[in-house]
Amino acid sequence: MIDTQVVGMNWIEVPAGKYTLIDQAKKKTTCQIEIDVPYHAFISHAPEGQWSKIAPLRILSFDIECAGRKGVFPEPNVDPSLFEPTDSRLTTGTFTGESQPFIRNVFTLNSCSHIVGSQVLSFKEEDKLLEKWRDFVEEVDPDVVIGYNISNFDFPYLMDRAKALNVKKFPYLGRFKQIKSEVKNTHFSSRAFGQRDSKETTLDGRLQLDVLQFMQREHKLRSYSLNSVCAQFLGEQKEDVHHSVITELQNGTPESRRRLAIYCLKDAYLPQRLMDKLMCFVNYTEMARVTGVPFNFLLSRGQSIKVLSQLYRKANSEGYIIPSSKGEGKSTLPPSVF
Repeated sequence: MIDTQVVGMNWIEVPAGKYTLIDQAKKKTTCQIEIDVPYHAFISHAPEGQWSKIAPLRILSFDIECAGRKGVFPEPNVDPSLFEPTDSRLTTGTFTGESQPFIRNVFTLNSCSHIVGSQVLSFKEEDKLLEKWRDFVEEVDPDVVIGYNISNFDFPYLMDRAKALNVKKFPYLGRFKQIKSEVKNTHFSSRAFGQRDSKETTLDGRLQLDVLQFMQREHKLRSYSLNSVCAQFLGEQKEDVHHSVITELQNGTPESRRRLAIYCLKDAYLPQRLMDKLMCFVNYTEMARVTGVPFNFLLSRGQSIKVLSQLYRKANSEGYIIPSSKGEGKSTLPPSVF
């Protein structure tokens, strides 16, 4: 990125005649257009003037609900995922663009009554639900995936659940056809934000923005629950469904499952509302441009990578190379006799 003057979230132009269009049969990704271009042939535009606009991106917000046993937190090897609602939206212009989703659907286990303004997709088998949701993600092809606590709960749970049900197609949630999405345990340590153990799911070709992690980094709050955060910043709260009655509603009638689906749909929509109100995506886009780091680094890495990136870029512009090997220091060397 540094050698080619590329920064996070900037525009890249590929001049005519400098690239080769990949045939549909030879494509390695699910992108609509795939090209082959030498790294020195494209033009990286600094985010200034007409190139300061944010690209028109598709944003997918989702949430899941699980049927847990009484008094036990849901476990992916035992407890099924019941609902997977999604809100998809195209963002345009300099800021956030459309405020309403243009695709709003909910994937449900067993039948569910109609919900006005939403598409209800019901399945008798959970493995089919997971498979069709993965196909939906591939079809709408989102550039950005958001949610609330999706990094530590939703994605890991879905991955483990798909593995338990032997849904072999499910882990391919990124844009590369042959690369599986994997969940990794990460440890984050920073003087500014302290220490935190979390999980990270790789979605090659897609950005992720966990609104919970954004709130924990940028705001000091007493509670980081979605209900509490929405009450403070949006002046509204989630639907009135306690987690203890989720299994009961699921085992009831199509009408009771409709109530649960509406609850879950709102949980998928509220992160979008928070993202717009607090300008999460816009702020992080501009931060990636200023510091030069990839967008995903802003939530997964600390402050030092931003400083290091700018040092490398300044050194490169002056014709210097910063050595990668670490010198001796920060410790007392043993005495030597000369």
